[in-house]
Amino acid sequence: MIALAWNCRGMGNSRTVQELCGLVHLYHPKIVFLLETRVSVSRVSNLRWRLGLRNCLAQDSIGLSGGIALFWDESVDVTLLSQGNAISMC
Repeated sequence: MIALAWNCRGMGNSRTVQELCGLVHLYHPKIVFLLETRVSVSRVSNLRWRLGLRNCLAQDSIGLSGGIALFWDESVDVTLLSQGNAISMC
């Protein structure tokens, strides 16, 4: 699998984090994109070590909505084009 995208509806729940880690370890995606993380960038950033994906870009949630995160493997070349309420990359 090259990429995994998931509208996780919140990463504050430990079961959600466990499920994500299980999917990543089962399918070994090179890129993981999460929508509606509903947590801070620092909390999302800590996930990269558990996922085994060393690179991370994230946007904070606003209250209990929003938040996006992009994780990728070192073998993938990602270029950030812009960052705001969305992440643009190529």
